[in-house]
Amino acid sequence: MNVKDYFSFNRGEKRGTLVFLIIIVVLIIANFSVDFFKSAQQTDFSEFENEIIAFEKELSVRKSNAEKGIISIKPFAFNPNTISNKEWAALGFKDWQIKTIGNYKAKGGSWRSKADVSKIYGLTKPHFEQLKPFILLPENIDKYDSPDKKIETESVEYFNFNPNTISQTQWKQLGFKDWQIKVIFNYKNKGGSWETKSDVKKIYGLDESNYNKLEPFILLPDSTTEKKYPKNKNDYTVKININTANAKELIKLKGINSEKYAAIIIKYRKNLGGFVAKEQLKEVWNLSEETFDGFKHQLELGNNTPEQFNINLASTDELKEHPYFDWKIANAIVKYRKANGSFKKVDDIKKIHLISNKIYLKIAPYLTVN
Repeated sequence: MNVKDYFSFNRGEKRGTLVFLIIIVVLIIANFSVDFFKSAQQTDFSEFENEIIAFEKELSVRKSNAEKGIISIKPFAFNPNTISNKEWAALGFKDWQIKTIGNYKAKGGSWRSKADVSKIYGLTKPHFEQLKPFILLPENIDKYDSPDKKIETESVEYFNFNPNTISQTQWKQLGFKDWQIKVIFNYKNKGGSWETKSDVKKIYGLDESNYNKLEPFILLPDSTTEKKYPKNKNDYTVKININTANAKELIKLKGINSEKYAAIIIKYRKNLGGFVAKEQLKEVWNLSEETFDGFKHQLELGNNTPEQFNINLASTDELKEHPYFDWKIANAIVKYRKANGSFKKVDDIKKIHLISNKIYLKIAPYLTVN
C-alpha cells in the first residue's frame, strides 16, 4: 500500500470534512453574534430597596422604643377595675404583675383615677404614658375627697327603687359602699325601714349631693307633700290574700311600706291573671329574695282561679300580652293550631318543640281549651 493512501481523502471524505468545517464556522459566528439579538432588559430593584428601607426603619423604631421602655402593644379603652387577666396581658403586663394586681383587687383595692394606675408595681413611666389616653378614669381625684363618704359616680346605675325591698347588689349598683350597705342591713334586721324620701337622706354617709341624684328614683312618698302611712312595726303576723288585697292591705306585708310599690304588685297580678303560687311574688319588679323571705309567712292565695286564655281561640297578640308568653311561644301555639286543628286538652301544647316541661308547668294554669 502506498504511503499517500494514509494522507489523502477520497471524494466523499473531502465533502464530509468540508461540511464539518462549515458547521464549526457557523457555530463560532453564532456564538459571537448572539449578544446582538438579546433585548436590553434592566431588572427593577426599587421595590425590593423600598422593602429594605421600611424594614430598617422598623428595626430603628423598635430599637428606639426599647431604649425608651416603650412596649409594642395595641392599646384599647379600658377600666382597670373591670378588665380580665387576659386583657391585662394584652396591654403588655407581665404574669407576675397581673398576679400582683389580682392580689390587690382581692383585698378590696381599686383605682379611682389615671394617677392611681401609674402606681401599679413594675409599671414603667413610658408604658404608663402609652396606656394613659385609653384609661377610662378621671385624671385625678381631689385629695380632699373622702372615698368613704362619697358615692363614686363612675360606677353608679340609677333605677327606680324602694329602699325597703332592694338587695345588697342593687344598693351596690346605686353607688353605696360595702360598709354603708352593712349598716343599712343591720338597721333593717332590727326592724328599721324608710317611709319617706327624706328618711333615705338620713342614711349614714350619704351626702346632700348624692342624695339629690337618688331622690327622683326613690319609690316613697315625699316627706312634705304626700301622706305618710303608719308602720305595722309589731303586726307582721297578719295574713294577706295576695289575690284580693288592695294597696293599703299589701303594705301590711313586712318590707312593703309604700302604696306606690303595692300598686306595682297589683299591676303585675292583673297582667298575670292572678297568683297561683306564693313564689310568683318574687317575679315582681325590684322585689328581692330577702324581702320575700321576710313576709312569705304572711301570704295566702285563697281559692283563686286565675284568668285563663282559650288556646283554641286566642290570637298571637292576645297571648303575648301575658307576662309568661313571648312572641315566639304565642306564635308557635297559633301556628300549631292552624296546622293541626283545635287542641283537645291543654297538655297537647307540649307537642310544640318550643315548650319545654318547665315552661308548660309555668303557663298551664293560665290556659284552657273550653
